[in-house]
Amino acid sequence: MPWTLRWGVEVEATMEWMYYRYPQAGTLRLGGKDRKVFLQQLTTNDIEALSPDQAVFTVLTNAAGRVLDWLLVLEEGEYLLVLTLPGRGETTFAYLQSQREEPPLGTVPLASLRRVTPRFQVEVRDESRLWDQAVLLPGEGPPPGGLDAPQHVGHVQRFANGSAAVSLPQALGGGLLVLTPRGVTVMVVARAVLLDTQAFDVERVRRGILGPETELTAEFSPLELGLKDFVAFDKDAAFPGRAVLATEARQTERGRQLVGLRLHAPITLPASVRMGETQIGPVTSAVTTPEGPLALAVVRRPYHQPGTQVSVHYAEGEHERTVPAEVSALPLA
Repeated sequence: MPWTLRWGVEVEATMEWMYYRYPQAGTLRLGGKDRKVFLQQLTTNDIEALSPDQAVFTVLTNAAGRVLDWLLVLEEGEYLLVLTLPGRGETTFAYLQSQREEPPLGTVPLASLRRVTPRFQVEVRDESRLWDQAVLLPGEGPPPGGLDAPQHVGHVQRFANGSAAVSLPQALGGGLLVLTPRGVTVMVVARAVLLDTQAFDVERVRRGILGPETELTAEFSPLELGLKDFVAFDKDAAFPGRAVLATEARQTERGRQLVGLRLHAPITLPASVRMGETQIGPVTSAVTTPEGPLALAVVRRPYHQPGTQVSVHYAEGEHERTVPAEVSALPLA
């Protein structure tokens, strides 16, 4: 059966590239002479790797090494464009604003009257209303709209209308992130399957793509989510949570890891994964697909090994339900 696009064009199912427009996409603009130093101090990756044709994916972490946001940073002349996770723009904007200045010192009442001392010469503006973001998930053949195929992670293609396409890591689908000024015609949808939110969620779990409300949260560290390549332990800046993450990175036989689950029956969330009577981690996402029920979970080592037989437990009314499952490597399909 072919897919029918919203304007009536038909393409073959599962053969084409897939297009999903991110809801509540966050786009921030950073200016000032300290703009790179600012992000270098606050996020995990090496911002010095930026260039006009090379973007940087970097994680905003808290002091415990947990994920606050996963950012895509592009160099735009004298500015940086910072793309946040969907729905995270306002929160990250407020956080970055708060980190620009040193708080008043002391605890006596007069301390509140002291002038706040600037720590970084940087300006942060929220431009989320000026930009649209969408993801192109790979299909067979070249990308639509005359785009080049994804290259190394972070590679930037730029266009005369102000749009850009950035090659994504596998954790975001391994396709292209398309950034477009609002009001500019999107040129890539003519031969792409348009996904709504529910369809994208199914495809996201099948491909092992991290979700902003499910995996990329303060419940997990970037290392648990497979984002070690975006944590630069060798850079000079001591970003929040660096020591915690360095310890976690050394303990390779301990900790937790993101995995896929092939379920024997559909489940509802919240749900937990168990080995016998021992709880080994939470299920973060669950969908029903043509291949059967699938899920993502973050489980304790050594139970992350593909082929491990586990059980998933969830509540249905007043009753607890148990579903057998098998741990699987990502992507699931």
